[in-house]
Amino acid sequence: MKNTSNPEAVTWTADCHPTTLEVSGSPRIIPTTLGPALEFDGKGDGIWLDSVPVAGLEECTIEMIFKPYGSSEFEQRYFHIGESAGPRVMMELRMNPDDRWYLDSFFYLDDERKKTLLDTEKTHPADKWYNITYVLGKDGTKSYVDGVLECSDPFPYEPGVNTGMTSLGVRLNKVCWFKGAILKIRFTPKQLRPEEFLTDAAVLNSI
Repeated sequence: MKNTSNPEAVTWTADCHPTTLEVSGSPRIIPTTLGPALEFDGKGDGIWLDSVPVAGLEECTIEMIFKPYGSSEFEQRYFHIGESAGPRVMMELRMNPDDRWYLDSFFYLDDERKKTLLDTEKTHPADKWYNITYVLGKDGTKSYVDGVLECSDPFPYEPGVNTGMTSLGVRLNKVCWFKGAILKIRFTPKQLRPEEFLTDAAVLNSI
């Protein structure tokens, strides 16, 4: 792991991340002008990392710079922290037949404390880079795409995802594979404002 310019934040990249516990398929490192990214085939590529980066946090901001590919499955669960069926934080997408996707962000602490953020009307074209951001705290949760608010809810997040691991490219239990690429993930142990979000996606799309 490496620190960003924010001393409290930690960033994962294709060449700098926690210990790999398992690899499924053949996730491929691909070059970008901002460094290597991991590409997943949507069929059997995934990695499992020995880390629960939200453990003990009362609030946090999770950002991912990713590129979802078109001609892929409808339900894709590409980021899963915690336990397979127990406490967890997840980011997912749904890819429509017209190759436009919408964001699904979810946390589960127990059957009484859980929340999904999803708006099927807010779709985005595939095959572009995006910054997807999930902000969690005592005052509720918010999801953003490229700094624009997608969904919010006042239901509070609590520090309950403390054990397990992290999977990329698929849910922990190996269902709903992701087709696309991930450049980086940044974890900040506080609620960031949109003007503080990463700008890598805009840079990559402008080249």
